[in-house]
Amino acid sequence: MRNKILIIEDDKELALTLKDFFEENALQVWHASSGEEGLSLYYKENPDLIILDVVLPDESGFDVIADIRDKDITTPIIMMTGTEFDEDNQMRGYDGGANNYMQKPVYPQVLLAQIKNILSLPKDLLHYKIGGMKIRLHTQYIEFDGKSHPLRERDFEILTLLFQHQGQVVDRSVILKQVWKDDRADNNGLLDAAMSRIRRIVKEYPTVQIKTIYGVGYMLTDKINSVTSR
Repeated sequence: MRNKILIIEDDKELALTLKDFFEENALQVWHASSGEEGLSLYYKENPDLIILDVVLPDESGFDVIADIRDKDITTPIIMMTGTEFDEDNQMRGYDGGANNYMQKPVYPQVLLAQIKNILSLPKDLLHYKIGGMKIRLHTQYIEFDGKSHPLRERDFEILTLLFQHQGQVVDRSVILKQVWKDDRADNNGLLDAAMSRIRRIVKEYPTVQIKTIYGVGYMLTDKINSVTSR
């Protein structure tokens, strides 16, 4: 079965060049020339990976990725731009959940290599570094420097969100919408129970900390670097 790629790019010449090249290399490709059309195709086709231009005619790529990441933390997104490549915009892209942020002109062969590399990674095995430790996060366990702890599926999804936004506050409403697909108040007890289970694991590792930001959400931090950087 061929992997499905969605290109959201208003430069039709570039988009069709990439589409033709990817299709010649056994990928199934859809193209949208605006953010609205891209989101419509995203919901309809459920692509394996998205290539997203930053500057679009109706809304920015940052708006599009925010809409997607509000509900979906797993679909890889590669952002690209010809003009918005300064440090602030790169950080904005990565903070928004981009897997890569590329400057145009892009080379089809290089982009294809990135796509193949991203899609070859196991979707249920993620790697992180924090507090001087190597972390392996799996749907069934979390491993800190070789010591493994069993996980429930929703605890895995919460930890994935926290690790992807290290040092940033993740709102409770975002966690509820992404993990339970519903931010109703009666799901708060389920989130509290999940965080209690996660904290019992993390407390064994004094360099890793999950802070509660009261009335807002949670933040996972590297305790060593957060202290030394003051």
